[in-house]
Amino acid sequence: MAIVSVIIAVAMALLAIPILSLIFSALKGDDGPTIQNFISVTEHPQFWPAMRNTAISGVGTVIVMTFITVPLAWIYTRTNLPRKNLMIALITINVAIPSFLVALGYIFVFNPSNGVFNEIWRGLFNAGASPVNVYSLGWIVFLQGVALSAPAFFMTVPTLQGIDTSLEEAAAANGVRRWKAALFIVLPLASPAIFAVAAYYFIIAVEMFDYAGMLGTPARTYVAASLLYAFIHDEALPRYSEAASLGLIMAVMAMFLAFAYLWAVRNADRFVVLTGKRKEQISIQLSRSGKRWAWGFVALYFTIGTGMPLLMLLWASGLPFLQVPSFAAMKLWNLNAYANVLPMVPLLLKNNLLLILVVPTIGVILAACLAWAGTRLKSKLRKGIDITVMLAVAVPSIVGALGFLAFGLMANSYIAIYGTIWLIAITMAARYLTWANRTIATSMMQIHPEIEEAALVSGVRKGRTFLSIVLPNVARSLLISWFWLALLSLRDLTIPIMLSRRGTDVFSTAIWGLNSSGITDEAAALSVILAVLILIFVGCYHLISTKWVVQK
Repeated sequence: MAIVSVIIAVAMALLAIPILSLIFSALKGDDGPTIQNFISVTEHPQFWPAMRNTAISGVGTVIVMTFITVPLAWIYTRTNLPRKNLMIALITINVAIPSFLVALGYIFVFNPSNGVFNEIWRGLFNAGASPVNVYSLGWIVFLQGVALSAPAFFMTVPTLQGIDTSLEEAAAANGVRRWKAALFIVLPLASPAIFAVAAYYFIIAVEMFDYAGMLGTPARTYVAASLLYAFIHDEALPRYSEAASLGLIMAVMAMFLAFAYLWAVRNADRFVVLTGKRKEQISIQLSRSGKRWAWGFVALYFTIGTGMPLLMLLWASGLPFLQVPSFAAMKLWNLNAYANVLPMVPLLLKNNLLLILVVPTIGVILAACLAWAGTRLKSKLRKGIDITVMLAVAVPSIVGALGFLAFGLMANSYIAIYGTIWLIAITMAARYLTWANRTIATSMMQIHPEIEEAALVSGVRKGRTFLSIVLPNVARSLLISWFWLALLSLRDLTIPIMLSRRGTDVFSTAIWGLNSSGITDEAAALSVILAVLILIFVGCYHLISTKWVVQK
């Protein structure tokens, strides 16, 4: 078990590096440790507006998300809606497509200068001003809510599946309409679990950078994440110490939110309703019009969340400048932008492939060893691992990237890692291993320690038992975690935008740079290529996982 112990130590170090680096950088002064950097941050003219916008963004995002997630989960779990597999496929696509691509698609639709919708409006009503401005906090809130409703759906479904439909049937037999039964019976029973999901995604919402960076930065509407990015990319000189101070403030805020989430989880079982009388839930029978309304809601959600933005990216990628769709514009549509970005693709593909292979492999290895230690050890080390993992989850992604940026600068004299693709890979692996750890640890809890004890009594060493017994029994969790981490590394913008330098660009940073430079057709073309790669990747995972299930 010596190798496993070393891996656990490496994992713990990677989880601790961001916070330790931030503390060192934030307190660093010319004459020793100082709190002047924190004072400078709080006195910055954008600090308090950014904190206010962050709070509004978090609360607003959760409200929008809940109003989408709960109806979707209710339709899926409690009705006889046909072709639910198609519904799952559409929601999965919404999870897979990166948020910054959706944001770029909406920029092409609603930007105030030449957005397609605004151009149509001005043409129809001969208006001078644009009716819709996508560069606003309201759009950030709305689109974040739409984006997070897809993963929140998968967290909400098990809760609604556990509530017996006989409660609604009894209400219907007494003349209570279906919507009233759902609103006044099902929703209150599921409310603690729904609150736990909302608390978790509130943490995610306040740290999200994609929409805040793409839609807020041009209008100087900052939230905490985008203000931190602005400190690092200051036009005059990067302000690393102030950025580190802001990062620590964000980390402390996130940790308080994490404790609120844990409290919500502990209280989520207060109104659990078991369905022990039936082997299978009886679905609520929707009328023909009810099925139309349900599918209309699903279709509207997919259109707003993914369909329309991707179509706009495809449309914009073939035009030298953005135009309203028409037959005349269709004649101008061409593949010139794709030809222009083609020389960029080999380097971007090489860097992304390296991340796709290295990040999930490192992350899953570290997570598997951490999960074993967290579920098997009985010493104080186990509690230390649990606390470290929990704190690492609470650290926002952009804050963790800043911590590794500071670490790279400090360690560059000894290891030339700053400005390389390997720093991005290590940062991603450290960030994502907490996600893999939860999945793998849940599976390991289902393996009784008696199996390992029996192997030990039979003379099998712990290391051999771990490799030959424990890991094969959690192989499916390892596979799922590997693909999920690979997908995250392919679609991530936050970590690469903080750490990439010349020669280490990936698809996300290249798209960001082209859009920031006003080369919209090439940004759209590269976005379409990335979207196709992601859909191919998700399709491959679906085929592999399906064959795995059949073989099992």
